[in-house]
Amino acid sequence: MVLSPALNSDLSSCPEDLQALINDAVRVINQAISNYGAENVAIAFNGGKDCTVLLHLLHIALQRLDLCQPIRFLAVCIETDTIFPEQENFIAASADLYNVSLLRITGKMKDALFELQTRLPNIKAVLMGTRSTDPYSASLLPFTPCDAGWPDLMRVSPILEWSYRDVWRFIRELSVPYCSLYDAGYTSLGNIHNTTPNPALLREDGVSYAPAYSLDNGDLERAGRA
Repeated sequence: MVLSPALNSDLSSCPEDLQALINDAVRVINQAISNYGAENVAIAFNGGKDCTVLLHLLHIALQRLDLCQPIRFLAVCIETDTIFPEQENFIAASADLYNVSLLRITGKMKDALFELQTRLPNIKAVLMGTRSTDPYSASLLPFTPCDAGWPDLMRVSPILEWSYRDVWRFIRELSVPYCSLYDAGYTSLGNIHNTTPNPALLREDGVSYAPAYSLDNGDLERAGRA
């Protein structure tokens, strides 16, 4: 999707159940800002649909706070050296659009968070687009400290109880810009070696794929991941 210069934070046209999810997520974000201070909170952003939703929710939260001085949040992009070019471009464009400072760290999650803590020891909490259906995430709470042996950071998960359908309803209702790979049948983004378009979205021509938002069964979200 082409990035729009206007970011929509008007929820009036959203269904009531979606508005409730949004408001709950915004409350979690506001609580993180209240608990730790905006300058000590970062947002994890790798260009995927879930963290794209999270970035827009942060925008809505900051709009509602109506702060005297604008906050420029830190967006931490933990990536591999085999990221999709489309994803790479979307990350950079989104950082500009949402006016966040972008810190790129290459490597595995644990090592990258240690590097983040070393480089920016003031960061105490990280907003993450984790959902309970993600691997190893079923028991998480909206505020969950990192496990023993990991950096001393609070993982904040505002969309923990959102479904695959909720994610796409939010994106489409508010015209949120998203990575173009999702229009090519990708439903979950890893890297160029372990991610393909979702076979459940293969069209009858046997060549093209329907967009990610047309996937009816959210249980098949990761069907394109090796």
